[in-house]
Amino acid sequence: MSNNFFYIAQFFTPEPYLKDIKFIKKIKDKGWNPIVITGFPNYPKGKIYDGYQNRLFSEETMDGIKVIRVFTYADHSLSSIKRTLNYLVFGIFAAFAILKYGRRDSFYYILQSSPFVVFCAWMVKLFKPNSKTLLDIQDVFPENIRISGFIKSKRIISILDFLLDRFYYSAFDLFVTVSESFRKIVALKNISLDRILTLYNWSMVEKAPNQQKEEYQFQTDGFNIVYAGNIGVHQGLSKLAAGISSIVQKRPNVFFHFFGDGTDFEKLKAATAGNSNVILHGRVSSTEICKYLDGADVLFLHLIKDPIYECIIPSKLQTYIEVGKPILAGIEGEPRAFITDHQIGEAFNSEDQEDFQKAVLRIIGYSQEEIVEICKRSLILYQNQFSRQAGADRVDQFIRKHR
Repeated sequence: MSNNFFYIAQFFTPEPYLKDIKFIKKIKDKGWNPIVITGFPNYPKGKIYDGYQNRLFSEETMDGIKVIRVFTYADHSLSSIKRTLNYLVFGIFAAFAILKYGRRDSFYYILQSSPFVVFCAWMVKLFKPNSKTLLDIQDVFPENIRISGFIKSKRIISILDFLLDRFYYSAFDLFVTVSESFRKIVALKNISLDRILTLYNWSMVEKAPNQQKEEYQFQTDGFNIVYAGNIGVHQGLSKLAAGISSIVQKRPNVFFHFFGDGTDFEKLKAATAGNSNVILHGRVSSTEICKYLDGADVLFLHLIKDPIYECIIPSKLQTYIEVGKPILAGIEGEPRAFITDHQIGEAFNSEDQEDFQKAVLRIIGYSQEEIVEICKRSLILYQNQFSRQAGADRVDQFIRKHR
C-alpha cells in the first residue's frame, strides 16, 4: 500500500472542529501524503462562510495540504428533514469525490458524521482496489439516536441496529473509538478488538508547547468555578440550580461562571435568576475562552444520567485536563475514573444535588500544595493520553500495523 492518506470529514478547518488541519499536518509529518475531502465550511450556523462559494467540487491548498471541498447542503436547523439532507448530501458527494480524486492502494480515514459516510466506504471497495478504510466513530449508532430522541420507537431502533450491523460496520476495515467503553460496544458488532483503536479526543484549544498562559482575573472577588461548553439538555446544568443556590448561601464567596449556550440555556437562566453569584456569559470564541479557563479556580462539567454517558469522554474534560486546574465533574463510568484514578479533582453523582454540594465544599477546601500537585498530574496525563501529538502517534502506529 502507498503512503496516500485520504481524510474524509464533513467538517474541517476553518470550522471549529477537533480533527483539523493541525492534526493532518502531524499525519503528514509521519511520512503520509494526506489529501482532505470535506464540505464547504458552514458549521455551526448552517451558512456557507464568507469567501467560499458552494459548487460541485473545489480544490485549495492549506498549509501545503490539498483540500477538496464538495457540494454542501448547509443546514443546522431543528428540522429533522433538513438536517438529514445535510448529512445525506455530504455522504453522496464525498463518495463521488473519492471516485474522482481517490487512488488505489491508499488509506481512507473516514470521520463519522452520520451513517451516510458508508457511501464513501462502498466507493472505495468498488473502485479503489488494494485500499483500506477506517471509520472514526464519535457516536455509536444507533445508541446515540436513542439518546437524542430523534427516533423514539424501540422497534425502529432495533431494525436500525440490525441494518447497521449488517451493512454499515461491515463495510469498513478498521475503526477508531473515543473511549475504551465505546471500543467494547463496537466489538459487540462482530468486530475483533485488534481492529479497533481507542483514540481519545484532545483539547479544542490545545496550546503550543511554548505558549504562555494568559493572565486573567475575574472581577468577582472570591472562588470562581467555571463551566465552558454547550449548555444543552444532555449537560443538564439546570438540574443543579437548587444545589448551586444552596452552596452560595453557605459560601457567598463562591461564584459560578457559565460560558456557552444551547437548548438548556434559557432554563438555566430562569432557574438561577436573581442569584448574583451565577454569571451567564454566553458564547465566546475558542481563542477567548482560554483566558477564562486559566483564570478559574475550578473547572466544572456535568452530564445527565444515561448508560451511554458512562462510555463517553466529554471533549471538555480533555480541555480542562490540559489547563491543569482542579476539576469538579458530575459524570459516571469511564470519564469519572480519569478524575478519581489520577486524583485531579472531585467527582459527584450526576443530577445528585446533595453529592454535588459535598463535592464543591471539598474542592474549595484544597490547599495550595494539593492544587500544584493536581496541575503536575494533569499535564502529564494530557501529554501521555490526550494530546494531538499522542493521537497522531497512535493513528500512525495503528495504520502501519494493519496496512
